Parts: sequence; C-alpha cells; structure tokens
Amino acid sequence: MLSVKRLLLSSFHCRHIHCFSTYTFDINPEVKLALNERRPIVACETAILTHGLPRPSNIETCLRIEQIIRENGSIPATIAILNGRIKVGLTQTELEQLGSSNNVEKASRRDLPYLISRQASAGTTVAATMLIAHRCGIPLFATGGIGGVHRDSITTGDISSDLDELGRTPVCVVSSGVKSILDIPKTLEYLETKGVGVYTFSDTDEFPNFFTRTNEFRSRSCAAIRTIDEAARLVRCMIDLKLNSGLLLAVPIDKEDELEEDGGEKIESIIRESLERATQEKITGNKVTPFVLSEIRRQTGNKSIKTNQKLIYKNARIASQIAVALASVKSDSSSLIIIGARNIDLHIQLNADFTPYKGSTIPCRLRQNLGGVAYNVTHALHLLRNHSIRLLTVSGASNILTINDPTPTLIHEIEGESTANYISLLDSKTNELICGFGDMDIYERQITPAFLDKNLSILINSQWIMFDANLSQVAIKYLTEISRKYKKYLVFISAGGPNKARRINSYLKDIHVLFCNRVEFQAITETSSSIELSLKDLFKEHSNLKLICITMGSDGVLICINGKLKKYKALITDQEQQDIKNVTGAGDSFAAGVMNQLLKTNFNHIDRAIAYGLLSAKYTLKSANTISEQLKTIDDVMIDEICLKELKCENIDV
Repeated sequence: MLSVKRLLLSSFHCRHIHCFSTYTFDINPEVKLALNERRPIVACETAILTHGLPRPSNIETCLRIEQIIRENGSIPATIAILNGRIKVGLTQTELEQLGSSNNVEKASRRDLPYLISRQASAGTTVAATMLIAHRCGIPLFATGGIGGVHRDSITTGDISSDLDELGRTPVCVVSSGVKSILDIPKTLEYLETKGVGVYTFSDTDEFPNFFTRTNEFRSRSCAAIRTIDEAARLVRCMIDLKLNSGLLLAVPIDKEDELEEDGGEKIESIIRESLERATQEKITGNKVTPFVLSEIRRQTGNKSIKTNQKLIYKNARIASQIAVALASVKSDSSSLIIIGARNIDLHIQLNADFTPYKGSTIPCRLRQNLGGVAYNVTHALHLLRNHSIRLLTVSGASNILTINDPTPTLIHEIEGESTANYISLLDSKTNELICGFGDMDIYERQITPAFLDKNLSILINSQWIMFDANLSQVAIKYLTEISRKYKKYLVFISAGGPNKARRINSYLKDIHVLFCNRVEFQAITETSSSIELSLKDLFKEHSNLKLICITMGSDGVLICINGKLKKYKALITDQEQQDIKNVTGAGDSFAAGVMNQLLKTNFNHIDRAIAYGLLSAKYTLKSANTISEQLKTIDDVMIDEICLKELKCENIDV
C-alpha cells in the first residue's frame, strides 16, 4: 500500500502541488486503494451534514449519497475535519458521530489552520472540500449548491469563498447551481471574471435556480453538456490543460421534483422576506444562509428538504458516472478483466511407481509456483504481450512468491484469511495428474457480490469479463447481471473438475465463450448424448453463446463457433509426446491463446485464435513450468505459418 505522502505526490493531476503535511491527513484505506489503482472517486462535502439539513435527515441523506455513488461505479470520499485531522473518506460511524454532534464548526479554506491547530471538528464547505480533494488527486466533487454573491453584496461585500476556490483549484463541481437565496446573475459574472467554466448538464444552457429548473433572470451558462461522455472529456481537458481553475457543472433538478413550477415565484417571495428579517435581526456572515434555508423549510412544510435530497442524489449519480467515464474516457474494446484463483501451487512429481506404507518417505521432485486457473490465463496473456488484461483476486497474508511477479494483478488482501493453496500429484511416467488437494474456499467466501460491487468500475471499464469455476454461484449470478446491464462479453473457464463446472449450468444463457474439457462439458450439459450433439443442442438453446472450446487431450480440440462444429488436431506430434513435462497448465495456455486473438478481432478469424491456443498449449506441455516462458516468442508470423502448414481441421455435421 502506498504511503499517504506518496499518494499525494503521485496523484494523477496534481503531481506538482505542494501538499499538506501528511501528519494532518487521514485517507480512508478504501479511498487510498482507489487512488493507487486510479479508480473513479467522487468527493463529498460535510457542511450539508453539519449545517445544511436537520437531524436525522442529514445523516440519512449523506449515507444515501455515498450509496448512490457506489451504485454508479465510483468510490465516495466524504471529507471532514475530525479532532484536528483532515479525513478523506469517512466511516459510517464517523459520519454519524459528526452528524449528531452539537456546536460543530463549518470549515472553509481560511479556517483549516485554526481548526486543525485546536484539534476541532468541522463540516467542510465547497471551498475546503475542493482544496482537499485536489490535494489528494480527486478531480470530481458532488454537492447540492455552491455559495455565491449575496444579494446585498453591494453594501456588505459578502461573496462566498467557493467562487474564489473555483477560480484557483482544478476540480469539477457537480451541483444544482448556486443556492437560490443568492444573486445568480452576479455570481455568474463573478465566476466569468475568475476564469471558471460554467456549464449546464441539460439540453439547454439556461442556468438552474436550485429548487426549480429555470430562473427568473434567464441566466445562461457557457454551454450545454448533454452526455456523460461529453462531460468526462470536458473534465479531462481541464486536467490536461493545467489551467489551475475549476469547472462548475450545473445539473437542473428533475421536473417532477421541483419545489415549485414556473420559475419559483413563491420561493422567491419567501427568500426576500427572510433576507429582510435577517437584516432586521442583525443576522450576518455565514449565519445568513442557514437562517434563510430554515425559513424556506418552515414555510414549505419541510418540502424543501425532500427537494434538496432529490437534487443532490441526482448530482451524486451524475458525478459518479462522469468519474467512471473519466477513468476510461471510452471503454477499450480489447480490455479483459479476469476474476478467480491465484494460488500457491505445490507440484509433487513421483520418481517411480510406489506403494505407500504408513510412516514411509516417498521419493519425488517438488516445485512451487504461483498458479490457479485465472492467474495462469492472465500470466499466459501477459507473456503473449497482451497489455489490456488484469486479474482481480483475493489472498491472505503476502507470500514471498508474490514478489517481482510481473503479471498484472489487483489483489485484495483479506485480514484473517489464508492464501489459497493447491497441491498436485503427478504420475512419474506420463506427468498426468493423479489427484489434487485444494484449500481454496477463500474465493467463495470473499469474492462475493459485495466485493464485486466495490470493484464495479473495473468491470464496466472492461469489454470482456472472464471468470473461473472457483467463484460461488451468487458471484456468478452477479457477473451475469453486470454483463447484461453493461453489454459485456462474458467468458467462463472451468476449473477443478466436473463438480465445480456444474456451477455454470443455470447461467449458460448469459455466457458468450466457454472453455472446458470433455468431462467438464458432460457435467455442464448433464446429458448422455454425444458431445457433438450436445454442442449443437446447447447453441440452439442459448442464443448468446458465440464460442465453446472443449479440450480433448491428445485428440485436440472440439469447438462450436456460431453453431458450427469443428475439430482441430493437437500441434504436438506423436514423436513429441515423450517430451511432455507438465500437463497442468496446457488448458489454461490454450484458453489464453484463443482469448489473445479474440481480444484483437472478436469472433472473426477463428482459425487464428485456435492456432494461438494450440501453439501456446504445445509450448506449455513441453515446459516444466505451469505456463511456458516460451509463449513470449509467439508472434503473428508464426501463427500465419501454422495456419498455412500445420493446422488440421475438419468440419463436423451432426
């Protein structure tokens, strides 16, 4: 895990910013990990928690905001000052404690040194939240409404520091515009003077009036931003241009959620009366806004609370979706995330036939390495020089074998768990697997829908999702739902024999590509018919299926592509059979070779895909390693040669 200081210095758009002392920063581990992995994050303020809404609506609202951000693929980073510490990402307990405390301060930029020096707690305003988010490398921030130029600013000079912060801090603030109690036209003029881009997320460039969609002044923004992708490109340009000023993206409230239709004349009347009362009662400074908002709540029968909640929920959703799009401005059609096993493997190769006796020592050769089906496929694709793949997995305590492993992997270490282990017992003559011993329940316990939901942005930013049979059925169900919702290709590779293979039975209708051996296929189909007939029937039943590959040992591979059956001979010759050193990774190497071509050309050029797979399997069979390092020598010229001279295929009619 990166240290806080390193995270602050390496964040992707503030590498040259002087950071706060790390002694005052507490970055939540989840946010820290997301920063490290460049995953989408949305910052949230806490002035709404401490001063903006009454209890218990304040706590309920902030928890719901975080939930919405997660549901849309990002990590929430709620920011506050707690006991003199800058907190980036609150726990639920911290959020509830802050929202329940009395006499909590409201912190803007100017207040930070004072509050931290006194070890005080405070909710952060838009200005303070922007500053802290930027120092951490978070470019998106969702809130309700920003501060602005007060209506009596000519006499009081009262202008919110939020506007100056927007003029000097490159963060995109997603809000419902300016709080309606302020002077909207003067606020927009001030932002223009400060060089702040103001945009409306709508079909029109009319600036919203917070509680209502339109304002009586018909004020205009710089332009209308109509889509999430357009907004993401706008934020990306802000970052790349290094303008050192922010953006305001104003999101109009949905029409059905407006507090009042037709421009909000009643609300405007309440605001004017409340401001007059504030003047009469000598209410000034940062106490004016809470006073006026409380009057609006009172005179609307608390309807304004519901409206406030609806608009900020919408802003949170929009900000989260922009953050996801920003993380990958457009989805890479060749990207693949692989989910499943990454084990510590121990291979026991017997030296000769033996009869076990109690207490006897059996001579053998031992070899230890990283393994697991998902890991093997990822490692093989890495050796094939495919740079658009990653493995997502879980483990217990770190193991020395993980050091210097170049395979692109996102590992979530689970406290109190043991890393999965697998032991294979290999025949002394044929190197065939006699049996295996696995301690791999960690994948079923920890790769849950909740775990996958936390990694949703990784899934939806990949065009292909591949998983092995070590996942539980509830996790498989979740992946099928994600595949349908976000239109991703879903790939299943069997692992661990027929019992685990059966886990996919109920979800075949959502699978696009299937890898298994003949025994596993028979378990999946649960039929006594021939494999060829079962393949045909499977394609008739499930229209989503594009490709099934069944490995058949020395007999080669049987595939069904778009309902057509083909059988390919293995590339390893009879004479080369004696050179076989290890069979444990051949199927995984084959799957990696096929996927390498699919990632390039989808389901076109299937002969090339099979050639890649068969050559990868051949190299691994002749290697002592689970995955042969020789895979890195395979190139398109070699595959062209194999397709031309060595690849033997027959079409099968059933």
